[in-house]
Amino acid sequence: MATNVTEPKQTEPTASLENKDVSSTNTTVSSEILETTEDSHVDEGPHMVHLRQALHKTIKKCIGAARYTRFAKSYKFAHQKKPQALKSIVKQFSENLQSEIEKELELMITEENLVPLFNELDQQIKDAPPKSDTPAWRPSGNPERDITSHIMQAKLKEKERLQFLLKQVEDENVKLHEALLTRKQHLLKTQQEITDKLNMFEQAAEDCDKIPGTEIRHLLSNLGHTASD
Repeated sequence: MATNVTEPKQTEPTASLENKDVSSTNTTVSSEILETTEDSHVDEGPHMVHLRQALHKTIKKCIGAARYTRFAKSYKFAHQKKPQALKSIVKQFSENLQSEIEKELELMITEENLVPLFNELDQQIKDAPPKSDTPAWRPSGNPERDITSHIMQAKLKEKERLQFLLKQVEDENVKLHEALLTRKQHLLKTQQEITDKLNMFEQAAEDCDKIPGTEIRHLLSNLGHTASD
């Protein structure tokens, strides 16, 4: 007849002891992260600072996931016989893991030259013109309406181009009109001068017609004698 063997009941460590151990581990990790952050923030812009903060939060979550209870479930024999030794191993593992992750991240930041790149990004953002108050275009969900908006922009640009060409033509017409007006005034002045001279000749001809023919012949003969002398 088979004998039922009752396994000894496994006792889990108290919650307060586990939380205390995890808290001390996280405190150690957090203090080391802060020291690393303070040393690496020299001459680093806000975007690089934010990146480091995000990486440090990620490291903290990864290290926090290595709780003692997880190891206790996987290594029950060590948890039952030597819990303090297992806790020491878990603590060393967390610290070594945090150190290796930070080294890899610093190596990545150095190899990828991230600090100068992020500083340049900060400078470009600082030098960029202020944002316009006009809201950016967003699709409305109606394709016909959306394409109309894009076509309208192209038509407005074409309208501006045509208005510029029209202005050039109008300015050229004004110049031509001014030149034509100047020439017309010159022609009118010349016509008036010609008319005045014709009137003078006509008046002279009328005066000549009023002089008797005998007197004219007498004057002409006197002029002929004067010329021969």
